[in-house]
Amino acid sequence: MWIVLAIFSSIIFGIASVLMKSATIKKCPDQYILFGLYFSGSLFFLYQSFSVIDFIYSYHVFLWSVLIALGSFFGNWFVIKALELGPASLTAPMLNLNLPFIILMSVFIYGEELNLIKILIILTLFIAIIIVKIDPNENLVIKNKNWFICVILGSTFLFLREGGLKITQELNINNTQILLYSYFLCLIFSGVILFKKEIKNLNLKSDTSNKIEFKKLLLQMKKENNLNGIYYGLITGICSGLGLYLYSKALLTGPTSLVALIFSARSLIIVLLSYFLHKERLSLFQKFSVFLLCLGLSLASFI
Repeated sequence: MWIVLAIFSSIIFGIASVLMKSATIKKCPDQYILFGLYFSGSLFFLYQSFSVIDFIYSYHVFLWSVLIALGSFFGNWFVIKALELGPASLTAPMLNLNLPFIILMSVFIYGEELNLIKILIILTLFIAIIIVKIDPNENLVIKNKNWFICVILGSTFLFLREGGLKITQELNINNTQILLYSYFLCLIFSGVILFKKEIKNLNLKSDTSNKIEFKKLLLQMKKENNLNGIYYGLITGICSGLGLYLYSKALLTGPTSLVALIFSARSLIIVLLSYFLHKERLSLFQKFSVFLLCLGLSLASFI
C-alpha cells in the first residue's frame, strides 16, 4: 500500500511543480504564487485535521512545525526562483540533491536495513535521476549563476521539510497536524511579504490611513498577473498539500529510503509534463530515465 501512496505523491507533486513553471512562464509574481499555494494548502490540511481526534500540544510540535514551515516556504521560494532562471527539465532533477541526506539519515539514524532488492531499487532510481542531470543533449550552460545558488538552497530547505516529516513520524507526532501548522505559518509569511512588497512599490508610509492610498493598494493587487499568480498558487497548493499528505502516509509503513526515492522521481514526471505542456524537448537520455523509473517501481512490488 505504501508503494501506491508514494507513487501517487510523486505524480501529484510533480504536477504541482509543473504548475509553478507555468506560473513563472506567465511572469506571475512569486509572492502571489506562494500566497495562493499556502492558502489552499492550509484549507486542505485543516479539512484533513477534522479526522484527527487528539491533537498534541507541546514545544516539540511547534518547534518542528516552524522548522518544516521554514523548509517548505524557502524551499518553494528558491524553487520558483530557479524555475524563473532555468528549464524545468534541469531544475527539477537537480533539486533532488537532498535525496542522499534523507537516505543516510534513515539508514544510519533509524537503522533501516538495505537488502539486495532495496539496493537495486535505489541504484535504478538514482541512476535514472542522474541520467537526466548529465544528459549531453541538454543545454547545460546556464548563464545566470544565481540558478545554481537557488538550486542548492532550494534542495537544502526541501531536505528540512521532507527529512523533518520523517523525524516527526518517528517521534509519533501526527504529521497532518504538523503540516497544518506549517502551512498556516507559511500563509502568514507569504501574506506579510506580499503586503510589504506592494506597499513598498506604492511608496506608502507604514502609518498612513489614507483611503485613496489603500484603494491604490487594492488596485495594484487586483492586476491580472497578480490574480493569475494566486490562481496558479491555489491549484498548486492543493496538489502540494495532497502530495505531502500521501508522502507522510507512505512514511508510516514504508522504508524512508525507498519512499524518498519514489517521491524524488517526481522530477521525471516533470520532465514528461514539461515536454507536452511547455514544449521542452524529451531527449533519448530522458526517455531512458523514464524506463529506469518504471523498472525501479516494478522491483518495489517484490518487497
